Amino acid sequence: MRENKDKEFYEAISSLFGELTMLAEDILPYYESLTNDIVNERLTDLYTIERDLDTMVSFCFDERILLLYKRILRKLIIKHPEAVKCYVDLYYMMYEWDEDEEDGENE
Repeated sequence: MRENKDKEFYEAISSLFGELTMLAEDILPYYESLTNDIVNERLTDLYTIERDLDTMVSFCFDERILLLYKRILRKLIIKHPEAVKCYVDLYYMMYEWDEDEEDGENE
């Protein structure tokens, strides 16, 4: 009985990840355009940029979107270092969390 529930759970997770991957593919052109607007300084309003970064980080499991995210942060680092630090920290919290470090085993 437990094996069936585990199998259903993993199938559901796999299906969800497949849907997220397709969504990332669909949203990639938007983030490419956004990145170009920011890098070319057609979009400079920090509030608007932060709003987009808040959603963009959710798709950074896709390497192409991660590269765009990094390009934006590189552009912002001089004028808004505190914002960049927050978004780097957010990325690491979401994707690079290391359970051993959290438990203090790497000290």
